[in-house]
Amino acid sequence: MSNHYRIAVCDDEIYYQEELCNLLKAYENESGNKLELSRFSRGEDLLKDYEKAVYHILILDVEMDGLSGLETAASIRKADENVIIIFATSFENYALGAFEVNALNYLVKPVDYIKLKKVLGVATASIDFMRDKISARKRYLEVKIKNNEVHIEIAKIKYIEKKRNTSIIHTTDNEYACYETLSQIYERLDVNRFFYVHQGYIVNFDRILEVGKNMVVLADYMEVPVSRKYYKELKERFMSQIYDKLNQQAI
Repeated sequence: MSNHYRIAVCDDEIYYQEELCNLLKAYENESGNKLELSRFSRGEDLLKDYEKAVYHILILDVEMDGLSGLETAASIRKADENVIIIFATSFENYALGAFEVNALNYLVKPVDYIKLKKVLGVATASIDFMRDKISARKRYLEVKIKNNEVHIEIAKIKYIEKKRNTSIIHTTDNEYACYETLSQIYERLDVNRFFYVHQGYIVNFDRILEVGKNMVVLADYMEVPVSRKYYKELKERFMSQIYDKLNQQAI
């Protein structure tokens, strides 16, 4: 399976820019991955572009006119903890500075393709791992149940209720009691999908069949109380969803 990676190459010498991009294209052909390459001759230009662009990997020349690669990396690292930084340098003694900005590695010019391939292999594996973690975080809710970490499939959650000093997570096939508060759990849920209907209840909006002034009816005809505080917004949102579905059917 091929993956897509956005890579910025920043070097004030056009020769090395082109050499590195040619090696990256060779890696693209060999790996089957899609590499979207952007080229910069100054650290200042990369920083300006970084305000609107997102990159997975940066390959920076260490010594450049204006901002050095280390200075450019330090500025970027303040805003982006996850981007992978690789330095290209003619001198190996820059390794210590590379570690200060949490760089993955450094390449010595002229860049050796075998070394580049190894470094990119580590970089892309790290990116893929982070993607899997983000995907898993969207799919599962992690809670501690009796000192064990339990991953609950979010799509199966019907509603969550506060009961004394615990939160009870009701799913389509189980119930889970944890000592986190509703607000702590809510912070980790998609606010477009989950909704407070009462001080003591959070409901999966996708499972609501009907909204009344005092209760909501869920897909399994379970009734959950609704407080006056949340009723108006909940009703408006529910009716908006119905209208959207009707409009889609009419198209």
